[in-house]
Amino acid sequence: MRVKDIYTRGTVHIPRSCNLQEAAIQMRDQHIGALVVTDGAVNHHIAGIVTDRDMVVKALAKGASPVTTTVGDVMTDGVMSTPESADVSDAMQTMFSHGIRRLAVTDHEGGVVGMLSLDDVIQAMSHDLSQLASIVRSEQQRERTGSVQSPLHP
Repeated sequence: MRVKDIYTRGTVHIPRSCNLQEAAIQMRDQHIGALVVTDGAVNHHIAGIVTDRDMVVKALAKGASPVTTTVGDVMTDGVMSTPESADVSDAMQTMFSHGIRRLAVTDHEGGVVGMLSLDDVIQAMSHDLSQLASIVRSEQQRERTGSVQSPLHP
């Protein structure tokens, strides 16, 4: 399975100068858990990433104000990425080795085109496992009813 088959297309950007309340509102309104952080109002230079977990662990759980604390105060500098052509198992290994839950997905020119989250991977794998379970159940049902034909003895 390839990253291009399962990642979430598009990214939402936020300037590092925005406060955590603004970031939380963006996340809520867009139904996402991470924002790409830029150096300014123009989305040209990607400075890093901020996740809902970053905001909770690095600021809110420590009593920091969501109004006075900026995205830049809690973001992770830089963004780990994977090409959309990569195998999902390679992307998972990158996540595991860096202790992260999301990767930026890049196109063939290196531009960020979306995000791959651990949730995306789990959802895709659970779908595949469900299909495999259906095949096994179907085969077991055929065995019980005696309608199994051996490939060697049709």
